Amino acid sequence: MTMRARLLIVDDEVTIRHFLVRILEREGYDVLAAADGMEALNLLALHPIDLLLTDIRMDRLNGVALLEEAKIRYPNMIVILLTGYATVETAVTALRHKASNYLLKPIKNEELIAAVELGLNERQREQRRDRIEQLATHFSSVMLNESEIVLPVQSSRHISCGLLSLDTTRYAASLNQQPLNLTPTEFRLLSKLARVPGETFDYVTLVHEACGYMCLRQEAQEIIGTHIRNLRQKLGVDTDQPLYIESIRSIGYRLIPPKTTD
Repeated sequence: MTMRARLLIVDDEVTIRHFLVRILEREGYDVLAAADGMEALNLLALHPIDLLLTDIRMDRLNGVALLEEAKIRYPNMIVILLTGYATVETAVTALRHKASNYLLKPIKNEELIAAVELGLNERQREQRRDRIEQLATHFSSVMLNESEIVLPVQSSRHISCGLLSLDTTRYAASLNQQPLNLTPTEFRLLSKLARVPGETFDYVTLVHEACGYMCLRQEAQEIIGTHIRNLRQKLGVDTDQPLYIESIRSIGYRLIPPKTTD
């Protein structure tokens, strides 16, 4: 059993909520509780959560809507749905949005504990897989650096990619000779992508380059995704041109030079 994992219990029935919290705290978990989906989202924004266990029927943001929103914000979060009113529709929705489990009320103590342990074991497997992917990416980069392949190298100060121009000394960026108002983090991120156009950089590498620290792949994906969205808005790429920043699903991002006009 994973000790001191942090769980979030969401149920609008006080008695059931307290029951679930009490059972899981006795198992050694750190348990937070919310009375509805909106309160749960606030807690998710404030605390790292290993597993979310939520009732489906609630007035303010029901469990299915909470599942959808949680998966958008935290794609790898373990979510278990709990309901006393099982329907084919909710079961299908749970599967479609990748709920880890679907439990029926009333639930026995041992069933609850087993479902939580199963979910946390699934999370541990995903984290181990992420670490292996990071190591593989690192060693692949080392092998490329030590090979005889020669890649085009941008100057240490000036970086150009199509209509995009960057001055790394002054932290100045322009697109089609129009200045871009970038934050330092956005500038470092764009510089990393622009130095080798077309090369895919993984999430962890981009966070390290742009933010200056290392983190796990799941956290890196969430962090860098926010900065990428901001960059795309500021670049304002025309719809008839390739995207400057292309997402490589579950891996990272690469910068595609825009078409230049003749």
